[in-house]
Order: sequence, then structure tokens, then C-alpha cells
Amino acid sequence: MSCASTSSASATACRALTSRRCASSERIGLAAIPKNRGLTRARARVSIRADGEGDPPVPVAVRTSSGQTIDCKSALMMNRIIFIGDRIDENVATRVCAELLALQYDDPKKDIRIFLNCVNGTQYCVTTILDMMAYVSCDVSVIAMGCVAGPPAMILAGATKGKRMAYPSARIILSQPLGGLSGTSYEVRIQAKELSRNARMQVAFFAKFTEKPFEEIGEYLVRDSYMSPTEAIELNLIDSILSVNTDKIDRSRTAKVAAK
Repeated sequence: MSCASTSSASATACRALTSRRCASSERIGLAAIPKNRGLTRARARVSIRADGEGDPPVPVAVRTSSGQTIDCKSALMMNRIIFIGDRIDENVATRVCAELLALQYDDPKKDIRIFLNCVNGTQYCVTTILDMMAYVSCDVSVIAMGCVAGPPAMILAGATKGKRMAYPSARIILSQPLGGLSGTSYEVRIQAKELSRNARMQVAFFAKFTEKPFEEIGEYLVRDSYMSPTEAIELNLIDSILSVNTDKIDRSRTAKVAAK
């Protein structure tokens, strides 16, 4: 017998063995269900197959004060809140710009709040969001949470003055834009020129938002600069730190006194 025939026969045997094992597993799963419950057994068979394919994502539901049930994102939009927690690429930038425009048309004078927890993003997409923040008539407040690093930190610094905030545990990192160079030597020189231009533009943006000299801000971007919210205030990247909810503390103290 040839080697090709032997290999084909082995593959066929393996597939048959795998098929028998799957069928046996399904019979074992159904054996615990009484035989007189045909509908239950059918549902169990469907459930076994569904588990193998993976359950679909279930959106988080929120009940409004009027009793209406809506998804979490819609509830946030109703309160003029935008979350950015993914890498800022073309899709994220387009979504955020569309939401900013929609909220402006809903009420051109009411503030928009952006909660930012992002450590990566292309500079072109970040500046797209910055342009839209400057275009809309609403004041845009940005709250840093978790970690904000690289180009996304420009969104935090570029918010409306007096409305740039951070949670106490947030970390803010200033760093140069990243870029991969590839291709011919001539193309690499072109890409290096554009990367250098992006680095200068990032320094210029931070210098504008912080009202600091270009050279001073440039020193922070030579290497990664890690900052606490307090240090970010000193550099004028943010304006304030969100403190602990005093009303919550007062309610807790009142409950403890009442319990005694």
C-alpha cells in the first residue's frame, strides 16, 4: 500500500473516531433527562449545540426614571455622556465625532462629558476628535480614569478650560507618537519626516493647551513621563481632581449613628 493511501486511511479513521466521541458526549448529556419529556430533550440538544458555538453578547439594560428599559449606551447619551475606552482608530474617532454632533444638535448650550480611559491611538484620529471638540458650540468636559497615555492625552488637555478633570487614582502619561518604518530607503525617509512632523505637532498641541513654552513641553516628551493628577495640575494638563462623594460619606455616617 502506498504512503498516500495510508495517510488517507488514517485521516478517515480519525474523523470517524471524533464523530463517535461527539455523538457519545451528546447522548451522555441527554441521558440525565427523562425520556418522556421529548420537548425538554430537544431543547437540551439545541442548548448543547449553542454552547459549542458560544453565547451571543447581551447588552446591559438600564431602567429610566419613567420606567422605560434601554441599553446602557443610550442611557449615557441621554445624559450627554460619551465613553472612550478603546484604541482610538478611525471607527472610534468617527463614532465620537458623530456623538458630539448629535449632542450639539440636541442642545447647543449644555455641556458634554467624555470619560477617557485610553492608552493608545493614532495621532490623526485623535486630532480629528480635537477638531470636532473645538467645532461644537457646547463646552466639552473630559474626565480621566484609569490610564490616559500617548496621543489620547491631548483630548484630556484639549477640553474646555476649567472642566478638565481626573479621578484620584488616574495616571497620565506623555509620550512621543509611535510609527513603524518600512519600504525602500526613499520611502523610509518620507515616513521619518512625517513621524518627526507628528512629534512636533504633538508638542505644539500640548504647549497650546497648557500655555507652557514649546521647549518646556518638549522635554516631557523626549521620554515617557508618568504623572499623577496632582502633577498634571502643576503642568496645567488638567484643572481639578474629582474628590470622594461627600454626600455618600454623610449618608453612611448617618446610617451608622441611626443603627447605634
